[in-house]
Amino acid sequence: MVGILVVIIMETIKQYKKMWNEISQMFLIGSLSEIAVLGDVIRGYLPVNLILLFMFVNMGIVLLRAYRASLTCN
Repeated sequence: MVGILVVIIMETIKQYKKMWNEISQMFLIGSLSEIAVLGDVIRGYLPVNLILLFMFVNMGIVLLRAYRASLTCN
């Protein structure tokens, strides 16, 4: 189970490195600052660990960009 999780994380990191640009950096900093400022409000509505929320949001953006890139290549 842990091995599969490590492989998924490593593949996501490889994809993220391929698509790293200014927009990705701005989104990363923006989402981190939103979680830092609105952390208590978010935790009031969603009982989730904010670090996990940060990771899920950024992985979602990476996956959406990969999907969009695959559509434009074909």
